[in-house]
Amino acid sequence: MDDHTPPGERDVFTMLSGGPEDWVALHSLDLAPWNHSLRTEMDFMLVIPDTGILCIEVKSHDNITFVDDRWYPPEIKRSPFKQALDARHTFYRRLRELAPQFRHVPVAHCCIFPRAVFDLPLNMSVQPAELLDARAFRRFRSASDFCADLKSRLQQLIESDGNLREIQGRLSATQLDAIIRSCLPVQKRRPDARDEILRREQDLNRLLREQQKPVLQLVTTNDRLIVTGAAGTGKTLIAMEVARRAADRGKRVGLLCFNQLVGTWIGGNIAATHGANPNLIVGRAFRVIAEMSGISVRTDATSDYWENDFPNQVLERLTDPEFAASAAFDLLVLDEAQDLLSRPRLWECLTGLIKGGTTTGSFCLFGDFDNQVLGAREALNAALATLRAATHPAMYRLTENCRNYRIVGESAVRLSGLQGPVYDGYLRAGGSIANYDIFFYHSVHEQRQKVLEWLREFAGQGYHPAEITILSFRSAEQSVAASLAAHGTKLRPAWQSQGDVTTYASVHAFKGMENKIIILTDVVLGEAEFHRDLFYTGMTRACETLRIACDAASRETLAKWLSERHDT
Repeated sequence: MDDHTPPGERDVFTMLSGGPEDWVALHSLDLAPWNHSLRTEMDFMLVIPDTGILCIEVKSHDNITFVDDRWYPPEIKRSPFKQALDARHTFYRRLRELAPQFRHVPVAHCCIFPRAVFDLPLNMSVQPAELLDARAFRRFRSASDFCADLKSRLQQLIESDGNLREIQGRLSATQLDAIIRSCLPVQKRRPDARDEILRREQDLNRLLREQQKPVLQLVTTNDRLIVTGAAGTGKTLIAMEVARRAADRGKRVGLLCFNQLVGTWIGGNIAATHGANPNLIVGRAFRVIAEMSGISVRTDATSDYWENDFPNQVLERLTDPEFAASAAFDLLVLDEAQDLLSRPRLWECLTGLIKGGTTTGSFCLFGDFDNQVLGAREALNAALATLRAATHPAMYRLTENCRNYRIVGESAVRLSGLQGPVYDGYLRAGGSIANYDIFFYHSVHEQRQKVLEWLREFAGQGYHPAEITILSFRSAEQSVAASLAAHGTKLRPAWQSQGDVTTYASVHAFKGMENKIIILTDVVLGEAEFHRDLFYTGMTRACETLRIACDAASRETLAKWLSERHDT
């Protein structure tokens, strides 16, 4: 793909890239010279060795309609189904000329609208198997599910076409190469480790906007860096890449965070996409420190243990020069650093793990030090001031939202009463008033019924249960979601999530995480600054759609927060 590839094609490209290893997919195959130099391009040509060839036309629009013999939006000049059919026939004619040995390989076509819902009535021109719209696309849990569906569609299309015959046997690797050579002058080469590092850097640079690239550059020229940014500005993504690049250069790197869910997600993401790197230690700070220190944590550990006893044991271990030397990091990268700096004893343990300490060692801290401080704000401000005065780190602020639709991000800022422009812009295009709603409940029963109604609504829109998370202002055990689960609704705590199931957690536990749909529940607002931060944190977990269930008694507090904003 290049920088101009439409988003829908990117979605399909990503799915196909995780498909079976012996499948072949060519993206953006230009058929113009084969079709009398007319404008003809195939978005994807897919070869399934034991089934046939599928020509795919992709439309990236959020809304696609056909009214009064016209396609909308207006930039759709021709029927996508006719485009796919023409591309299929052109491709087959040319393949038969260049490689006649493949004239018996069945070739069919289909259209994919990964972002638009399109109802296809029964008709004589287009078969149901020729269309995969957003409802179907959203249901795929993995690339394997997507590819299995494409294979099934190809089989249906072959069976329903009297001119096509099922493939005899299976296309060999040599035959696949011959088909590729007939299409493009492709040369295969397995990249080595260095190529993979460079490719990863190139991919990330395309993902990050201009204001984020300087962070990766600053790390190369500054041993100490503090990056601040509101929720959704890409801090975790950049922190992961900073840590990976340093580890690839041979440094011993610690990539740590406070929350269990975030630590598990980061570790799983890095392991799945890049494999194990002995130089890179990833996870929740408490777990990593305990493991390195050889400390056995009691299963009934209380908050007092974590705040006092545990740090004392770690600091005692750090007095051993041999242990301190073997455990020290050449670079310490902290995500959601405000949660760690606001706990003085834990922060003291972490600074003890930096080779050379904070004054001469290397660290890179990522955090929202203004709007998501769910710990002790005074302790955080004191630790941050001391660190800046003693180490003079480079500072950088991220201001562009990479996670939320504008309607969600702006609603979070306004409802929380935050002052000033929190975001300069939004990377995620789209969204409307339908992506945000707030409901004021007067009873526990009323809230429960509303949450169930929302769950049915999203299921009807084609979302997977796992794409929905219910967050609570209360602990997970005391939440409305836990109550629903106890009465038979299929819900599971986020830390026990397995399979396609809706999860629930407290806002605290889900901090740093995200999901397509967030239902924020048990919202009871007071005057404390802490409540503003908690409200803002919960709302900004939603990538696409946000629903809020708020106690009716909190209307007055919300109205007051809104009135305090200068732009209201």
